[in-house]
Amino acid sequence: MTLPDEICGLPRRLFLFIGATVAVAAPLILLALGSIALDPPSVKTAGAVVLFFALALLADLRPMPMHEGGKSDVSVANIFTVTVAILFGWRFAVPLAALSIAITLVAGRRPLDRIAFNISMYAIGAWMASLPTTVFGHADHVGSGQLTAYMFAGTFLHMTCNVLLVSGPISIAQNAPYREVAFLGLRRNGFVFLMVAVLAALAANLWVEHEWLIALLAGPLFSLIGYQRSLINSRMAAKDARTDNLTGLGNHRAYQAALHDMILESDRSGKPFSLALVDVDDFKQVNDVYGHPAGDDSLMLLARLLDSIGAAEAFRFGGDEFALLVSLDEMSTYREMEELQQQLAKIDQPAGPTTISIGIATYPQHGQSADELQHVADSALYWSKRHGKNRSCLYSPSVVRIYSPGELGREAERSARLRAAENLVRFVDARSPFTARHSEIVSTLAGEIGVRLGLDEQMVDRLRYGGLLHDLGKVALPDAVLSAPRALTPEEWAMVQQHPEFGHALLDGVGIEPVDSWVLHHHERWDGKGYPHGLAGEAIPLGSRIIFVADAFEAITADRPYRPAQSVDAAIAELRTNAGTQFDPAVVAALERYLADCEPAERMALA
Repeated sequence: MTLPDEICGLPRRLFLFIGATVAVAAPLILLALGSIALDPPSVKTAGAVVLFFALALLADLRPMPMHEGGKSDVSVANIFTVTVAILFGWRFAVPLAALSIAITLVAGRRPLDRIAFNISMYAIGAWMASLPTTVFGHADHVGSGQLTAYMFAGTFLHMTCNVLLVSGPISIAQNAPYREVAFLGLRRNGFVFLMVAVLAALAANLWVEHEWLIALLAGPLFSLIGYQRSLINSRMAAKDARTDNLTGLGNHRAYQAALHDMILESDRSGKPFSLALVDVDDFKQVNDVYGHPAGDDSLMLLARLLDSIGAAEAFRFGGDEFALLVSLDEMSTYREMEELQQQLAKIDQPAGPTTISIGIATYPQHGQSADELQHVADSALYWSKRHGKNRSCLYSPSVVRIYSPGELGREAERSARLRAAENLVRFVDARSPFTARHSEIVSTLAGEIGVRLGLDEQMVDRLRYGGLLHDLGKVALPDAVLSAPRALTPEEWAMVQQHPEFGHALLDGVGIEPVDSWVLHHHERWDGKGYPHGLAGEAIPLGSRIIFVADAFEAITADRPYRPAQSVDAAIAELRTNAGTQFDPAVVAALERYLADCEPAERMALA
């Protein structure tokens, strides 16, 4: 018979471990209660036990935090549990420990399995704490030295028992070897053991000397808990003030402090370091199209990858801007950034792989101060953004222009206007199911035609951008015209012929010359019969001629309201027929070469 993987909603091994712990503790608790019922304590002893129970309960309800995050709180209730175990015996210590932790966990609405396990663990620990007096005799009328030895031994047995028991669920949950978990727990609790043992010994000796002296320990002890809690809260507040809430990376304040520290260290040691400014490409589009949760996921993914880079410290300024301080020279940092971009490209997300633009500058080679270093890194970042994005730029005076603050502001405004234009184009395409991917496909085709014509990389990047923006002016056309399942009237055709000029006007001042001119002339014909200005032959900008061919090919191979899609071969035949009249023959030939190089699946995706 195969045992189930889960019992009562718990993993089988965890259920059995908890069950075994409860099976050991339950008889101890029942025996202790029975012993008290059969042999009631004196009023003095009962009062003392009730006092220690109240102190233990208060300590359990207000544990002492040892580190930030509350995951290593220490309950000083152990002090009073061990004291009762040594001074009054296990029959009082066991129910005291069990009831104290039970009230605490029930008040905290903890799960039943956790309550049962912790009650059992504390009961067994309390019994273990009483073993020194069980073996060597009662603690009545012993000297302070022997009493202190009892307290240290009882504390050791109590805390060791607790660590060994709690290691079981941890090893099961983490699927880690029990021995390793237990050894790590014992090693980490060394200071806690010493603290509890000393305070427990002090509490026992004060009680034996005069019961009221316990107040001399209880008052400062709970004051210490309050002070430690306040100290941890202050540390957490200071950390929060320097930490980005979403990613957990340092924020701009932490970055500024770390940058100045690295400059001082570099000046002292003579070793250079690099600053890499990182910007997520088209992040607003991700938020607008896929929602802010998808955008947050992209940011957290990037933050994890940045934080995993060795010899580096990562920061987030807010939005989509990050910085990385790398204890490496410029070329080593550049290679790290290339590897980061390759990692991002392999991770699929709902919005597609995240791409980033990066600007890199090195201290002291590229800047002699924090402000100067940031300035040149900013300029390198802008170079990356303006030259196609998804790339890294290592600052060089011969390549990257350093912008003034005013110019950087104008660049930011230009980028914002350009993003607005891209969003308008996507809105135009989304207005009809027939044009859902039109601009995207034209962008791809325009770039590939440029490659086949032997144009340089910068020109190809601009062609892709021109292909994306060429129909921007159609935002002014009514849906009835865009989706008309018939021939257009002369008035409607006149409206359509105005869209290149309107698109050009929307791009005015954006600063993407000559792309705006290509948008204006992308419906000019080789024979001079196009619009809006009737340009002919090579008077038409080359970018416009390329976009015109890409636009026509996509239109022929896609469904339209007035006709069904045609095949790739049919589209090429039509373009070839009109080469020399409507289209530039060299551009049509370049498109043919590209399509001939395509895999069948790629050709189908374009159609």
